[in-house]
Amino acid sequence: MSFGRIFIATALVALLAACSTTHAPQSSSGSSPSSRGPEILPPSAPGTAPAITEQGSVPRVEKPARGANRPYTVLGRHYVPITGDKPMRERGIASWYGKQFHGKKTSNGEVFDMYSVSAAHKTMDLPSYARVTNLENGRSMIIRINDRGPFYGDRIIDLSYEAAKRLGYAVKGTARVEVERITMAEIAAGTWNRTDIASSTIPVTQETAGTERDQRITRDRPSMLWSVQVGAFSSPDNARAWSAHTEAMLSAASGGRTATTRIVQSSDSLYRVLVGANLTHERATAEAHRIAGIIGGPAFATQR
Repeated sequence: MSFGRIFIATALVALLAACSTTHAPQSSSGSSPSSRGPEILPPSAPGTAPAITEQGSVPRVEKPARGANRPYTVLGRHYVPITGDKPMRERGIASWYGKQFHGKKTSNGEVFDMYSVSAAHKTMDLPSYARVTNLENGRSMIIRINDRGPFYGDRIIDLSYEAAKRLGYAVKGTARVEVERITMAEIAAGTWNRTDIASSTIPVTQETAGTERDQRITRDRPSMLWSVQVGAFSSPDNARAWSAHTEAMLSAASGGRTATTRIVQSSDSLYRVLVGANLTHERATAEAHRIAGIIGGPAFATQR
């Protein structure tokens, strides 16, 4: 949402009563998602956005957008963007926006492309990168923040149509998510995939394919080597189910060879499903691409 549209939004309160940013909120009620989804081709502005992979946007160091990080007021509420390259983590409801604002300018002056992976956030520095995890299905990806919003209800982030589709909630309209900002310092240092968390072990029993086995969920800990993350869940049962699904898919793809996953519980209480251990970054990245193609969901290299 451009700042010109913020001022219009402030003046036209009645018009925006049902809006998230100045774009309308994509909720599970009201108009159907299909009425807001694809019907038009993307404007495609080459060179203005970072490369996109199966895991989302590829983080790159960027300077704060001029004029896009000043305090502002919408619908009588004052917002102060958090500048200074500070980390941020929050949980809440995500919505999405699409063709109504396709081709229009975002708050930092770029052209909104509903088929690109981007998002709007009320206070995150523009532009920023964040790892967004759908806590309802474990899908996770890196998303570039280049717009302001949503200004509707309890929404904490508004994703583009493409991002919502990849995270699996475009049809539903909303989802409970975790948003974790990746700082420019982490991007510059190449450590944006690293999480430093204490270590301990919790024994948990898991049932897989009708047979009971004892799988241990370990608390996350720092590592100089790499694994592949295929999901993150707020429920250990969902993590176990996805672990079993992943093992079955990988085993079938390798001609029946046994595949093993592990589950780690991080300090934010998410249960992360990992494949492999003690890999180099290059090997983990290659494996992530291979695994994503097999399981039909996101996978990325991580130092866990």
